Amino acid sequence: PEKARHRLRYCITLRQPCPAALCSRWSRPGADLMVVAETDKPDDVEFGGEKTSLLQQGLGPSYGKAPPSADAKLPAAGEKEAAEEETDDLCPTSAKYYPFLDVTRICCVGFVCVDHGDAEFGMWNVILCQNWVLQFLFIVCGVCYGMSKKSLLAYELRLLKYAVLGICINWSAWLLMGMDWKDNFFNVVFHIWFIFGIMLYALILYPLRIYLEKVREQSDSQGYILSSEIEQKPSQDDDSAKQTITVRRRAQDRDSWVWAIAVILGGVLALLVLFHVVVQPLLLLLAPLVLDFFKTLGTGVAFWGLPEDIDETYTFLLRICQYTNASITNIYLIVGCTKMFKRRQIAAWIVIAHTYLNRCLFYRAADERAFHGLDLTLIALSVYYLGLLHRRKLGEYLVRYWFCLIMIVIPIWPLGAYGRFDENPPTDVGMRIRYNSLEAIAILTWFLAADRVFDIKIFTEDKLDWMNDWALLAFLVHKAIHIMLPQPWNWIAIIALIPACYFRRHYT
Repeated sequence: PEKARHRLRYCITLRQPCPAALCSRWSRPGADLMVVAETDKPDDVEFGGEKTSLLQQGLGPSYGKAPPSADAKLPAAGEKEAAEEETDDLCPTSAKYYPFLDVTRICCVGFVCVDHGDAEFGMWNVILCQNWVLQFLFIVCGVCYGMSKKSLLAYELRLLKYAVLGICINWSAWLLMGMDWKDNFFNVVFHIWFIFGIMLYALILYPLRIYLEKVREQSDSQGYILSSEIEQKPSQDDDSAKQTITVRRRAQDRDSWVWAIAVILGGVLALLVLFHVVVQPLLLLLAPLVLDFFKTLGTGVAFWGLPEDIDETYTFLLRICQYTNASITNIYLIVGCTKMFKRRQIAAWIVIAHTYLNRCLFYRAADERAFHGLDLTLIALSVYYLGLLHRRKLGEYLVRYWFCLIMIVIPIWPLGAYGRFDENPPTDVGMRIRYNSLEAIAILTWFLAADRVFDIKIFTEDKLDWMNDWALLAFLVHKAIHIMLPQPWNWIAIIALIPACYFRRHYT
């Protein structure tokens, strides 16, 4: 305050316009501000045409912006912070439409059609598609699940309708081509397993969704800070009631952080002991029943890394215990962080860090993909309800320096790498860290900046909302088209769906 008061006096001495905020906030009651000695200028101001630090403080030229009027009302500090923190939410309530969700879904479905038509695109990891296509689909589904106003039953029935329709389409293609569908029904379902996965995730995460809704309502009513006591700010007119952080307050904050970290780490260790000491032996007793179930699904189970004999079943159950432990720990971290920390936006960061640190350090086989989909859906749900701390500011920098991101990402992936590392995760630690690091970067980039990249005019002015119809239709029928039609007719048929969806939307 003393430094700002000197700056105010110096502006008046040089007959320069003074910001109204400084005059109203830092002027002493009863002081004659026009009688100021030249020696009262602040030390950080230099003469002789040199640059001054006043430019850094926002007192320089406005470059085309109209100067603020003297009686202009500036937002209060609390209002400014609330406005900034509101944009840390992925889908703020102030916006009515979120085009980045639709554009992401459309692009990902397009790449799924390409991969299922020619596997070489995925094998060579063209534009790093293994690291973001399926992952973004899970994230979009998680966000949309949080946004949905339907009941759980209505939500599940809607997904079941599309699943049954997709299976019937695939089954018809197998019948027409004379393929043996009875002994390989797992591959008849094929990509429709994705819908069944979303249905299962929605059922598992429903209690957490209800909890997160209450957390967001509570935090919104308390100014984005979760606390049992709302801190009352003293009046600006009361000079005796200044906001100062005392030694006692600092000690309380330090103790609260230590207690929160101790509770969270203690819970994580308790879950680790529970699953490896109690749950794991119980799961091994179910090995024969699990093997019999997988045999009924046909030979397609090998694609997902599922067991085909009793020894593989025991190993499979041990891994399942590890995967379940990680997913349950994520749920515990969300609940624990929202209980222990004042800002709800911290929780999603911790869950993302735990998920990808676990994936980098510990090997996960092909049978883990279903659990990874659950983790991604869980992350998306938590980011939707809780937001990401400093998402707005980090997103600004990410969009501004996007070229730096490209230079960071390109060297991570080894040139000439061939194979489906998402279906057959690498056992090499270095390759595993490379693959999961790229995925983590893609996920964070989407959460931080996707809403800034895709313009709403794509749908409001260009009227491309009908592409959502194409994405849904292509997802359901593309596998049947690839089965029945050879190249290039399969690609022609999928592309022909685009004008069909356009004419249906605009002329029917």
